[in-house]
Amino acid sequence: MTSIPRTLLSRLPLSWPFLSRLGRRGNIAVMTALMAVPAIGATGLAVDLARAYMLYNKLSTAIDAAALAGGRVLTTANVETDVRMYFNANIPSDFLGATVGTPKVTAAADNETLVVSASATLPTTFSRIFGIDTIPVSVSNQVRRTVRGMELALVLDVTGSMWGSNKIGQLRTSAKDLVDILFGANESSQTLWMSVVPYTATVNLGPDRQGWLAPTSPTAADYQPSAWRGCVEARVNHDADELPPSAAPFTAFLYRSTLGQYPEGGDNDWPPINDPLPYTDNNNRTGPNLGCGPAVLPLSNSKSQILGQIAALKGVNRGGTMANIGLQAGWFTLSPLWRGLWGGPTPAGLPLDYDTTDTDKAVVLLTDGSNEWHDYSKPPTGDYTAYGRLSEKRLGTSSASQATTNINTRMTNLCAAMKAKKITIYTITLMVTSETTKSLYRGCASQPTYYFNSPSAAELQGIFKQIGSQLSNLRLEK
Repeated sequence: MTSIPRTLLSRLPLSWPFLSRLGRRGNIAVMTALMAVPAIGATGLAVDLARAYMLYNKLSTAIDAAALAGGRVLTTANVETDVRMYFNANIPSDFLGATVGTPKVTAAADNETLVVSASATLPTTFSRIFGIDTIPVSVSNQVRRTVRGMELALVLDVTGSMWGSNKIGQLRTSAKDLVDILFGANESSQTLWMSVVPYTATVNLGPDRQGWLAPTSPTAADYQPSAWRGCVEARVNHDADELPPSAAPFTAFLYRSTLGQYPEGGDNDWPPINDPLPYTDNNNRTGPNLGCGPAVLPLSNSKSQILGQIAALKGVNRGGTMANIGLQAGWFTLSPLWRGLWGGPTPAGLPLDYDTTDTDKAVVLLTDGSNEWHDYSKPPTGDYTAYGRLSEKRLGTSSASQATTNINTRMTNLCAAMKAKKITIYTITLMVTSETTKSLYRGCASQPTYYFNSPSAAELQGIFKQIGSQLSNLRLEK
């Protein structure tokens, strides 16, 4: 039952002698009014409490978002900045007329636990008649890193166009940031494994993979005076699955010489071989491995090894872009069907099964262009790729536009097959203008918010940080 405070009664401009002169009707009316005061007060108090509850819920949402954001960058200097940014984005400073304070951030010494708290003062409305002018509301939450495991493949475009606008340099910096976020200050982890899969118009599985090749592959003599660098051709009937080489062997990539075949000179006249390492921005190359990029680094838990692989990335000219081939190779590094095949640094027990408890599998796929052949304007036009030359019609057509459409369809099927295995896919288009390509990568991502378009190389770093934050696998402790 609600009672009228004595202080409130003393303020009423009424007195009992006055009431007695009003007669029976007056007495009843005034008594009714007095009896209504507690009811009105109770209703007003309920309204203010409801407003306080709304403030509490809004404050809780803001704290949760802020705590997760701060936890994702727990090992960097951006903790307080990110906490405040996400907090302010989720609650206005004057929500319901309240005064919302700045969140307080407390990080544990081991950089594994973060406590974020905030308070607000809500001015009352009806409760003022009881002398209650404000209602304090405070919320606190703790976030910590989980021990969930992860197998993550970075599938990165290193085609020749990546030299432009220093895209390759920004890629190296951005990918490094992602690795730093995930590993933190640790050099190694028993629960985090990463592969680095560079791709061009083919993919390099490594020069020591002769056992994965079909008997019909080119021989060592075909590469003389050079040697096979490790790139493979597309398995046309198996370019959207995860079959290991024992079930579907590869054909070694060989860009055969055009020397002496055309009076005006061909597009790859060798010998002499002019395709040296490390790569430089030059289209005037010749050799059997023309367009073959750096080898895949299979799953590794060594931060320094992963960073070293990323730091060495450079653009690789000629060939074109076949992102589906790179994405499939990324899948190879995560598929349990390939367990024990990669050798060091991947342990014999990896990759793990898809349904392994507390383990996630993810891919970050980046491109700076559409899937296509590079045309060097020398006969025969259309460089040699994982799908051979365009004129060979391995994709059922010699039309460049139709061939690109066919590759995109195969890539869409590949993305669907990977997502069916619950592999989380993030996709990034870098300085891409083609709406068709953007749509392709948006559809490949596990959800629309996992697709990012970077209109300039400078914005790539923020995108990789955001993806790294999402991959941090944090959970709230209530």
